[in-house]
Amino acid sequence: VVGLGFGDVFRGGGSASSVAMVGDVEITSARFEAEFRREMSRIQQRAPNLTTEQAISMGLADQVLRSLIGEALIEEEASTLRVSVADTMVREEILEQSVFTSENGEFDRSRYEQVLRQNGLTPEIYEERIRAGIRSDQLIRSVAGSRSAPRALSDALYRFRNEARSARIAIVPKNERYDIGTPNSADIQTYYYEHATSFTAPEYRAITYLLLTPETVINEIELSEDELRAEYDARAAAYEVPERREIRQVLSPDEALIREGRNMLNGGQSFEQVSETLTGRGATSLTMGGIEPAALPAEAGDVVFQLAEGTASDPVKTPLGWHLFQVDKINPAMRLSFGDVRDDLHREMAYDAAVDSLYRLSTVLEDELAGGASLEQAGQVVGVDAVAIPSLDGLGQNAGGASALGDIVDAGEIIRTAFSTEIGEDSVLVESKARNYFILRVDGITPPALRPLENVHDQVTAGWQAEARANQARQAAERLADRVRGGESLAAVAQAERYEVILVSELLRDVPPSDRGVSPEIVNGLFAQPPSAPEPVIGEIDEGFAVAILTQVIPADPSQEDAFADRLSIEVGRERGADISALYRFSLSSQHQVSTNQSALQDFLNAR
Repeated sequence: VVGLGFGDVFRGGGSASSVAMVGDVEITSARFEAEFRREMSRIQQRAPNLTTEQAISMGLADQVLRSLIGEALIEEEASTLRVSVADTMVREEILEQSVFTSENGEFDRSRYEQVLRQNGLTPEIYEERIRAGIRSDQLIRSVAGSRSAPRALSDALYRFRNEARSARIAIVPKNERYDIGTPNSADIQTYYYEHATSFTAPEYRAITYLLLTPETVINEIELSEDELRAEYDARAAAYEVPERREIRQVLSPDEALIREGRNMLNGGQSFEQVSETLTGRGATSLTMGGIEPAALPAEAGDVVFQLAEGTASDPVKTPLGWHLFQVDKINPAMRLSFGDVRDDLHREMAYDAAVDSLYRLSTVLEDELAGGASLEQAGQVVGVDAVAIPSLDGLGQNAGGASALGDIVDAGEIIRTAFSTEIGEDSVLVESKARNYFILRVDGITPPALRPLENVHDQVTAGWQAEARANQARQAAERLADRVRGGESLAAVAQAERYEVILVSELLRDVPPSDRGVSPEIVNGLFAQPPSAPEPVIGEIDEGFAVAILTQVIPADPSQEDAFADRLSIEVGRERGADISALYRFSLSSQHQVSTNQSALQDFLNAR
């Protein structure tokens, strides 16, 4: 049951269990915690790895409290203004809730009480929530309204959003054409220190971990022949292989064509000859191997599985059209023998038994660690070798740039655990998403450090050269733009300098550009200038720099898209109402006393 409005409302001076008071409205710790859990659950649907601690550090608790205070302000104001809600309105709201209806669609009182009990509510509390929600909605609607925006406003916004512009663009590449010379030691030193973050090694952690997987223990699983045979007998039905047939068919929507093919077969032609002839006249030829009756339409399966090997059917009609079938081979029904499936059955049963034994091993491992054993010692007890990783960064690479953990399926979870565990400490035993278990110890932490220049000299040189070419390209673009400002044609100047010129059309200001030579910087510049006096716009692109000149403005006419313009009017009206509502809620905070219980809030945060 989803309550409307603020929720439980208590009158009086508040209590030690409240996290905030808004006038006479109490926000209880239970209400705050329930709302926090609901919001946390919603966020984890998008970010499943986000922990409660991380969410709190990002301000989720503050966000939830602000939201509850906003709702309580509306409730307090409604009470102050004596906004009343008739019992019939509450009743109608409840009757509209489908969760309370019986199979015949009528309100079911016993179901109503049952659902409320399952959610820890009484009818009195739930009905007060409904009443508070209706009262708040009435107040908000009276202030914010629900009207569409004036058409003049939405039309102006439509014209702004949908105006299109076209441009001619010269591409100034940052390539080898520029003579940038060779950087001297001073240039290298300067670039190295100015771009230090690019040459800084990340934090590395040295870890030791134990990983329990089915493969770890599968070789220890012993299965007797009697166990294998018993499982084989239990799965007997799965080893029954039905009759299968290899067939060819010719398919066409034209009944006359298929009947002509049957006549050709009757005249002594082979199925291959008939198929070739009919395919040349628009029919479709198909070969199907190892099919069961269920693989064919019912009308065809009954016919095909009554044919003798090497014989063809009469014309058969199915929802797919008209068919001619020929059975080339019949593979009779059979049962796979124990010998046929023994190895596969052994592997499957051994793996299942290994999975089952993992939990037992994990408890043994925890007991050993709780008794003071090291990871290495505990690993020996359960028959798993501890693995030492000398260096591991947040991306899973070692100091040499290779994958530190290889291709193990739990690598991501191991990395996150390693970087949330203190140095010298063992992590908790983690059951991974793959249903494996691992535990690790952080043996050392190497903080981020600037790599020695001699180790990254080649990268520094390449970076300096790339930046030098980019600077040359920028200067060339600026010279080209200056000449256009001086009255020369962009196309003529670009041709003289051997720059490629392209045309782009119908750019929109709010749509991310995808055309070659166009960047957000170019789009913003083109839309920022008056069409009557266009100026060249310079922007950085992947290839280097672009110089663009506006060539056409295509106005947007809302009268040509009335339906869209009407939707925009409703959208703008809704947004305007939301803005008014937000301002109204803010104004209420100065009219009603709001106090928070910092001790109760801190107790909540400490318990996380």
